[in-house]
Amino acid sequence: MKMVERIFLLFLSIVVTVVIAGKAPPPTFTETGKALAEKLCEKSEDKAFCVSSLTSRHEAETATAPKLGVIALSVASTNASDTSLYIKSKLKQKNLEPALEDTLDDCSKNYLDAVAQLDDSLAALLANAYIDVDIWLNTAISDGEACEDALSERAGNDAELARRNTNFLKLCKDALLINTILTP
Repeated sequence: MKMVERIFLLFLSIVVTVVIAGKAPPPTFTETGKALAEKLCEKSEDKAFCVSSLTSRHEAETATAPKLGVIALSVASTNASDTSLYIKSKLKQKNLEPALEDTLDDCSKNYLDAVAQLDDSLAALLANAYIDVDIWLNTAISDGEACEDALSERAGNDAELARRNTNFLKLCKDALLINTILTP
């Protein structure tokens, strides 16, 4: 091997070592269950909602931080699926105002996408691919925001859908917050 190649390999190995050593490990928590949920939700825009959603599942009682991350995504995904079904049922109603029908059509597409993105987020979280979780969650949040825009900008508004959409956005943002905490 030539001297230049050896120096390059040495330099490369030093860079790789520094990058690997420079990564902080994910935080460790001694708490589990509700106490941990309260700690993870400290920076949520609605702490009570965050804690309530994270502890809504039986398995949350003894959950560790990664498990609460899974629960957060699962709750958000269930909410998105339920909201998608709600929109479909509204679209089946006869004599809808055209503006409301347009809004529901747009939101229906957004929620179908959001459900798929949350499923992808869950798969990424289970594979410890935190950056991918971040990408998919931000995309799902964009879908919720697009529905929110359609609801606020058009004459056709549905108060129940607006409430569901607000909750969906909170759930996704809380899941994103937890993913950020878990990211090494």
